[in-house]
Amino acid sequence: MASILTNVGSMVALQTLRSTTANLETTQNRISTGMKVSTAKDNSSYWSIATTMKSDVSALKVLNENISLSAATVSTARVGVENINGLMSKINDQLTLATSASVDHDKIANEIDSLVAQVTSTIKASSYNGENLLDNIKTTTLVVSVKRDDTGVSAVTDSIKAQNLGASATPPTATVTQQTTNPTTGVTTGTAAYNAGTGATVTDFITGISAALKAGTTSVDRAAMAKAIQAEIDTQMDTVTAYAAELGAVGTRLELQQDFTSKLVDSLNTGIGALVDADLNEESARLQALQVQQQLGTQALSIANQAPQNILSLFR
Repeated sequence: MASILTNVGSMVALQTLRSTTANLETTQNRISTGMKVSTAKDNSSYWSIATTMKSDVSALKVLNENISLSAATVSTARVGVENINGLMSKINDQLTLATSASVDHDKIANEIDSLVAQVTSTIKASSYNGENLLDNIKTTTLVVSVKRDDTGVSAVTDSIKAQNLGASATPPTATVTQQTTNPTTGVTTGTAAYNAGTGATVTDFITGISAALKAGTTSVDRAAMAKAIQAEIDTQMDTVTAYAAELGAVGTRLELQQDFTSKLVDSLNTGIGALVDADLNEESARLQALQVQQQLGTQALSIANQAPQNILSLFR
């Protein structure tokens, strides 16, 4: 029915053009942002899930940085302990030389003093971010892992007891019987003892070695003292080796956790992308189709608007 009051064709063409324009705006927005879900109104469920996952990713990145700090602290201590173990091996080598009565024990004692100074320097230098796992006996808490529960992502911590390099070891002792020959009084028998003291650290132990060697009355006494001390230094080296192994195990655990957390972040980012990222190939094709539809809709609306003019021709 032809009517000058209601142009049905124009109304239909206008509705179609409005729908096409709305779809075109949506597609253009997806192309400009690269996201098919950028706000909650686009898809409330996907937006909510993606937002939670983004929060988890952010928390995981922060926690992974904390794990990196823990790993660096442990690695610094491990390198220090390994260096100390090497220095103590050199001290042991010097003691092996000192078990001979024909060597210059004073020179050996001076060499041991130099090695002891290097051990002390290494202990003091083995600090990272203010944490020194070699120069105290406190318990240090490290971030070693992460967990996800109903409350979100949180850190998992573990404690590692910093070692004063043998503070809990049995105090080392060495006692040597020595004989002194005097032309007047004859042979006098006595003892020379080396005791590092209760609660002695590795540093305490090796610091006293030089003085003990120098305290011997004769070369034979000094050689015997070196042999007695050498038997005890093995215990101290075992303490250092055991702590190095412990630090190595913790370091490996932290490296594995860092790798896992990084992969977990990548996996979550992939999941977020699947929920909210736009397929630009698809959107580009859709954009071209909608632009054609918009042009055709505009043309259809123009034709529909001319319909009332055709009614006038009936009255001419």
